[in-house]
Amino acid sequence: MTQGVYSRKALIISNIISLFISPFYKALNIFRKKYDLRKIAINKILILEYHRIGDVIMILGVLRSLRVKYPKSKITLVCNPEAFQLVKSFNIVDNLIPISIPWTDWDFTFIKIFKVLSLIKRLKKQNFDLAFSFKGDVRDNWLLWKVASKISIGYYVTGGRFFLSHPEAFDNNLHQKERAKYLLKKIGCDTFPARNKILNNEKGCIVFHNGARDFRRRWPKEKWVKLIKLVKRDHRVGIVKVKEGEGILKMLKTPKRDLKVFEGNLVDFKIWLENQKMLICVDSMAGHLSAEIGVPSITIFGSQNPKLTAPSGIVSEIVKPRQSCNHKREHWRLCKDCISSIRVKDVFSKMTEVVALIKNS
Repeated sequence: MTQGVYSRKALIISNIISLFISPFYKALNIFRKKYDLRKIAINKILILEYHRIGDVIMILGVLRSLRVKYPKSKITLVCNPEAFQLVKSFNIVDNLIPISIPWTDWDFTFIKIFKVLSLIKRLKKQNFDLAFSFKGDVRDNWLLWKVASKISIGYYVTGGRFFLSHPEAFDNNLHQKERAKYLLKKIGCDTFPARNKILNNEKGCIVFHNGARDFRRRWPKEKWVKLIKLVKRDHRVGIVKVKEGEGILKMLKTPKRDLKVFEGNLVDFKIWLENQKMLICVDSMAGHLSAEIGVPSITIFGSQNPKLTAPSGIVSEIVKPRQSCNHKREHWRLCKDCISSIRVKDVFSKMTEVVALIKNS
């Protein structure tokens, strides 16, 4: 089965390490008290999702489901600092803890490690009844073990099954949101469908967001410019000003009055986007936010599998290369040549389909 979430190398190394340390932790687990989920009161819930902004957005529905299942419980979410204010604006959890984790940023400085150890100490004092990690990362599982929640639920694809009280097998074919929902179902928690209403803002703009952390996710600037010029003929156009897209406005040579340029923080972006017609973006946070708030979107994918991480709103379309990747590449999953191969007319055609769908909704 093709592994589309972790590289083969990462899986081999992490599972070898897990096998090596397992006797030590299994011995320690003998002295840990065991709990039955059906017989304990769930007063405090912990969620770990401190990787990327899009990852946090994808579990907002899961957080709402937990709120319904345990209305009197206090829910704590550990997230990355970039997502903090945006997640706070959704007003779902009781306690938000922002932190930059060394193994997500590849920054193992003393200060970063000290902050993690301080976080563990802080969380352990709260005596959580139920804790989740949806990624399947052995390091996240270790953190849950250190926090010592009564019940800890997660995946062990990279190892660390012994760190969890309720370990679950990882399904490589499930979308990231569905894997999170699956863990909730295992504890008898119903999950609810995403927003089923399209925000039909005919007077809004078709918004372009070309930002992505990794350059191998970015579509060429020249193609953005060509697409924007095509769309401008019949629609109002908005552009999100991001560092990765510097130069596009100059290349357009268009008076500012003919463009809506957004500059601001993520909370302001969410509010602004809610009043727009559509979003066109690359595989990044923006598409997931659009799906969450009900704005139609088109996401441009490269070689990565959209079935695992694509935005999943009621109108969340994707455009991907016509052919499977056969390029020589350095990254096991991302390919700059694949995303560069996507034609402007394919994105424009998809946009035309979505515009028609919005009108008929």
